[in-house]
Amino acid sequence: MRRTIVLAILIGLVLGAVGHRVLADEAASTSGTIGATQQEADEGYFALGSDTMVVVKPGSALHGWLRSHIGQNVRLTMAPESQSEE
Repeated sequence: MRRTIVLAILIGLVLGAVGHRVLADEAASTSGTIGATQQEADEGYFALGSDTMVVVKPGSALHGWLRSHIGQNVRLTMAPESQSEE
């Protein structure tokens, strides 16, 4: 019984460490074709593949970029802003 408890604790610690490592990755990335109807693009809603929706402020630089790339395959990567070295 003690061995089972100790084994369960060890497995939990290992899985926790692995999970923390995965969550601590510096970036998340997805790719797909940018899609939007005219109304969606006007309002700032863009689909990226079949599982991602990107909402941007109409009139922003990103909005213009997404509008100009509708129908193209792109990769979206999100990462924390790097710390400036002082």
